[in-house]
Amino acid sequence: MVHQPFEDWLLNDEQLTPNQERDLRLHLRDCLACTALARGNLTLRSAPVTSPPDGFAPRFQARLAAERKIQRSRSLIGLILLAVVGTGGLVWLLFPYFPYLTLSPAQLLSMWMSNLIYLGLTVRAMGALGNTLLNVISALIPPYAWLLSVVLLGGIGLLWAFSLRRVGKFVQSAA
Repeated sequence: MVHQPFEDWLLNDEQLTPNQERDLRLHLRDCLACTALARGNLTLRSAPVTSPPDGFAPRFQARLAAERKIQRSRSLIGLILLAVVGTGGLVWLLFPYFPYLTLSPAQLLSMWMSNLIYLGLTVRAMGALGNTLLNVISALIPPYAWLLSVVLLGGIGLLWAFSLRRVGKFVQSAA
């Protein structure tokens, strides 16, 4: 049963058309939840409205102004603290690089080139090390063990995919 338009009509203070009023009356005969909502809404609208005590508005406005002032001072202190800590952290991170500002462009270029060469040699050495380890491992482990591990990992992946699908359907049905 669809409740949304009837709940909207009950909760909003809009004038209903005669067709909408007829549909609402018919729906309220069958739906206990919407009937309870209509009764609660009627009870709330018929409750007496009390006036606030004398001097409430000025006291409330003064308290609100004081809270805003405190909030502004806290925000300013937080912003200053964030700026100080952020600047200090940036200086701390960049401190090792400050001596490079005194180098000439030629020295900087040669340093960059040597770093790039070092990086390239490191990548090349890691590739050779990885290739050697892969050759040793493939020689130690027989081919049927590789096949078994691939099949096992594929099965685990398949079970994982199905369990995720099942959990997703469960979550959708719960929502």
